[in-house]
Amino acid sequence: MPKTTQMEVTTLFTLSLLLVSFTTKGESANPNGILPPAVVDASGNELRKGEYYHLIAWPLLVGVVSSISPLVNRNGTCWVQHETFVIGPQPTPSIPVKFSPILPDEDEVIRESTFLNIQFPDAAVSYVCGDSLWKVINRPDQVFGQQFVVVGDNSGFTRPGWFKIERYSEQPLREYKLLWCPVYVLDQSVHSSDDCQTIGIFADSDGIERLALADTSVSFGFRAYVGPQSDQHLKMSTSNA
Repeated sequence: MPKTTQMEVTTLFTLSLLLVSFTTKGESANPNGILPPAVVDASGNELRKGEYYHLIAWPLLVGVVSSISPLVNRNGTCWVQHETFVIGPQPTPSIPVKFSPILPDEDEVIRESTFLNIQFPDAAVSYVCGDSLWKVINRPDQVFGQQFVVVGDNSGFTRPGWFKIERYSEQPLREYKLLWCPVYVLDQSVHSSDDCQTIGIFADSDGIERLALADTSVSFGFRAYVGPQSDQHLKMSTSNA
């Protein structure tokens, strides 16, 4: 049997998503008709498909806010960066994200343990990074030895995969962890792997923090983005980030 190249795998994976004609291992999160719990934001409201939310890394000190935004690397890759800021009169340069379930029959609510795409607003990052979809690089970075979460036109350097949100703790903080699950092609179908890895935060010697695959998970929360849910508005409101 001929060996499948990485390019063939990537191409087939992309076509499968475009045609929405794939099968996944554990294809449905509710095989018995029981829906997983909804993911809720810091105010207790259910996350909705296609709406924008700020991703918050817990714990936070009083008077400090958590920020997620792209950081441009020297080779054009945009790392997903985490920063903390002291609350002040200037707006925090945080760019919200939206969550999109992979399976087309999922409802409008974002639920735990459901395969997702995570994406920045196109208009907010495309002028710098290109593609706004979150990905994970396919091998540890040569400088830091980490598999970073990235955005941008770098499909040749990333591995196909999907994200999941799972419970980290109960109230009052409503904490969750992010996981990344690789996918593979078998018999002309796309399958998910059970070998999911948690998303953590890696800090380099300069104190720059980036999201990366990690052995230890970080707890995240969600805060609803307040404002018109349009790319044009998001471009204007985040253009100084």
